[in-house]
Amino acid sequence: MTNLAKIATLLASGLMTVALSACSSSAPLFTSDGRPTQQIRCSASTAGDCDQRARTQCVQKDYDVLTRDVTGGVAHLVIACRPN
Repeated sequence: MTNLAKIATLLASGLMTVALSACSSSAPLFTSDGRPTQQIRCSASTAGDCDQRARTQCVQKDYDVLTRDVTGGVAHLVIACRPN
């Protein structure tokens, strides 16, 4: 492969990465009372992992778990931090 072809391949690959990452980002969602939600991925088998990650996101405040889905040992949570 020539240098020009390599450059074109790398450029096309980079553009595809940017395009796909733009598709995966989404605007933040909010609860009915206006609190922003956050997504957390954590180990479903480690008892405190999800709680630790949620508390870190909420700066040590309490939080509500809005949805929880476990797939292949990984938990996906959507949380909303509680006000004070």
